[in-house]
Amino acid sequence: MRYADLLKSLGFRRDPFATTNADEEELLEAYFIEPPFFKAVYGDIAVPKSNIVYAPRGGGKTALKRKIELISRTDPFLCVTYNSFPTSGLKLSDIDQRFHLTNLVRILLVAILSAADTVGIEGLTTNDRHFLYLMAKVHLGGIDRAGLKDAISAVQNMPDKAKEAWNRFTGPIGIALNAVLSHFGFKAVEMSKFDAATGEIGDLMSQISFLVGLARPFGFQSTYILVDKIDESSLTGKASQSLAFIRPVLSDLPLLEMEGLGFKLFLWDLPQSEAREFTRPDRVKSYTLHWSHSQLRQMLSKRLLAHSAERVNSITSITTSERDVDIDDLIVTLSGGSPRNIIRICKAVLDEQSEIDAGAVSISERALLREIEAIAEELVGEALPSSILKDLKKLKRADFTVRHIYADVFKISQPSGLQKVQSWQDSGAVVKIGNRQEKRGNRPSNVYGVSSPIVLKNIFSDMDALDFWHKKVRFCVTCGEVLLRDWDTSKLHSCHACESAFSEE
Repeated sequence: MRYADLLKSLGFRRDPFATTNADEEELLEAYFIEPPFFKAVYGDIAVPKSNIVYAPRGGGKTALKRKIELISRTDPFLCVTYNSFPTSGLKLSDIDQRFHLTNLVRILLVAILSAADTVGIEGLTTNDRHFLYLMAKVHLGGIDRAGLKDAISAVQNMPDKAKEAWNRFTGPIGIALNAVLSHFGFKAVEMSKFDAATGEIGDLMSQISFLVGLARPFGFQSTYILVDKIDESSLTGKASQSLAFIRPVLSDLPLLEMEGLGFKLFLWDLPQSEAREFTRPDRVKSYTLHWSHSQLRQMLSKRLLAHSAERVNSITSITTSERDVDIDDLIVTLSGGSPRNIIRICKAVLDEQSEIDAGAVSISERALLREIEAIAEELVGEALPSSILKDLKKLKRADFTVRHIYADVFKISQPSGLQKVQSWQDSGAVVKIGNRQEKRGNRPSNVYGVSSPIVLKNIFSDMDALDFWHKKVRFCVTCGEVLLRDWDTSKLHSCHACESAFSEE
């Protein structure tokens, strides 16, 4: 109960940092922040379009997906989520168009049958009922309980009565399929006729088109398929693998442009440039999710308010420190633009405070500094190869030139220095941030900088977080971008985002 005691002492009614998974956040609507393109991605349900949203891991993709799911409870579109993939026993090379289309047909079939629980199937033509019956026999006859459970959970606007009906069938669904179909409106006499008549259901694309077309008679203007968690499959740990996994869908324009159907694909941003080589941005518009510092601060504040009955609006207000630092600014900056990292940092700090004093009415500076150090090491270990981190610790600079690398730090040749910096860039550890005149008469040299605040904090582990904040972090006065620089050794720098130059002197 120590952690629960601390939450109560700090003014919270519920744990604001209990989960990093947006699918498990019951109060998401209370602190959801719309990115600028959200309305464009949601689109017009009367004329649906497919879109792709790219974001880093922990960047908020699932929260955007979840928001559309919540909207489907009130807006008239059929909404299904494709984020569970039956890959047991399969290799990445086995994941083709047929794999995805088969899974989608099964989900859409369960969605349409569930809609019939409210509206009934009497409004469908005999041919449509026949076709629907045959599809159920093919796609649900051999499904196991786990597969059915995944299909049920994929349907976001399933009537409670329909969910109860599906859940009554605990054994193999094939044995009880006629009883299931009977519940959803099929008459025994009609099913016997359909069995006698047999018939063909066509290819998988035709089946999807048929099911999408049935959405309208059941009261839906269109169908949305939300694709998420591609990079969380057992086959997709690497960026290139995640792209290969979903490529059969991304490259299938007839599917993505099917009338009445809109795909909303929430994908890892790391393979985005590779995806551009075979996707059609002129036909399927893509967006990149990037949260501003102010948006993340607002997100954190709204999260705190929602879990404290409007009593706590910032981490700073419940932290005791004698140094002049906005703790919320510090945490948001260290998150590197990731909502998930904000939650992880705050959770770690509260955990530490509960160990120090669960009855405290504020977070101590000791708990704050200790856990920021610990979480920095944890997050960096997840983000970078140990060999690159070792090099950066030896470099111990926020910004640098290639000449400094080869001549002053590693004592290697210029080509070797260039190669080393290139490998750092490829890993995402550093980025080009400008140029600098190192010697009079020479051409300006490229300046590089550590890209991640939490990586830079780990590099300067001898500084506590508040000292690090004062010496290494500033915000561009023109555009607000976070500037990670060696401000303690040089006061003149430029912004890599808007190229504004300024001096603190």
